[in-house]
Amino acid sequence: MRVTSGSGISSIISVVLLILIAVSVGIIIYAFATGWVGSRLSGTIGPSTILTIEKGWCNVTLNSCTVMVRNDGSKTVSIVRAYVIDPAGHVYMQTYSNPVQVSPGNVSEVTVNPSDLTLHLGYTYKITLIANDGTEASTTIKAT
Repeated sequence: MRVTSGSGISSIISVVLLILIAVSVGIIIYAFATGWVGSRLSGTIGPSTILTIEKGWCNVTLNSCTVMVRNDGSKTVSIVRAYVIDPAGHVYMQTYSNPVQVSPGNVSEVTVNPSDLTLHLGYTYKITLIANDGTEASTTIKAT
C-alpha cells in the first residue's frame, strides 16, 4: 500500500537540512567552548591583585593601628586609602600621600591613624585597605 502526496519535502532534502543544522550547532558550541576555555587557561580573566591581611594590631597609646598586608597577585599595587570603622559604626578615612607599595609575593607594613579617630582599650575596630586598582582587604582588630 503506497500513499503518495504532492505536498512536503523529499527525504533527501530533509536529511541535508538536518545535517546542516547539526553542523552549524556544532560550530557554535565549538566557538563558545574554545573562547571560554581558552580565556580561562590564558589567565586573562581573574584578579591580578589579591590582598590578604596577615596580622594587625592597634595601639591605644600611639592611637594608631598597624597591619601587615600580603599581595598574592601578579602585579604591584599601592595602598592609597584606609577606612576604620569603630564599634559605634562611625567611619574614619585616611588617604595616603605617599602610598605603601606592595609587590607580588611580598608583605608590607601599613600604619593606619586617621586624625579624627580616638582608639579605646578593648574595643574592636574594622580596618579596610584600598589599593590603587580598587582591590580591598579587611580585618578586625581589638585595641590593646
